[in-house]
Amino acid sequence: MTSRHHTGSAWLRSAKIVFLVVLPLAAGCGQSNGYERYVPAAELAADALEQVLAAWKAGDAAEPLASRSAPITIQVADATRRPGQRLVDYEVLGEISGEGPRTFMVRLKLENPNLEEKAIYYLVGIDPLWVFRQEDYDAVVHWEACARPDEQAGAAIPRSDGL
Repeated sequence: MTSRHHTGSAWLRSAKIVFLVVLPLAAGCGQSNGYERYVPAAELAADALEQVLAAWKAGDAAEPLASRSAPITIQVADATRRPGQRLVDYEVLGEISGEGPRTFMVRLKLENPNLEEKAIYYLVGIDPLWVFRQEDYDAVVHWEACARPDEQAGAAIPRSDGL
């Protein structure tokens, strides 16, 4: 199993890349060829989610996967996974309709600690196709809200050369 720190670091690196995918989604709102071009087909999205959940249940880390149904890569962003916690079972309850990325509700049965919960997953992108747990998707969409004051737009960054 991957440690929490390692998973978090990988997630942060991946989130920066994802931000480049999410920006066009936000910028494309209201345009006929905006975010829609980043929404995967329903069958491809459902298969990708199923593949990610099956890999987690098998004990695999949240790492990129080669899709079984298309020649694409599936990226996973799920920082809520705890070291030693195991996915015992899951049930995809269905797709939630709405604008934006494909959205699915999933029932998760976890062990260590024993817990049953419902989770929302967002699927966005074509290649790679990203599978986000809702908390991770929200963090990326609201990226600026998480930035330290010195990292926000317009903040002067001190130079090390004294200029």
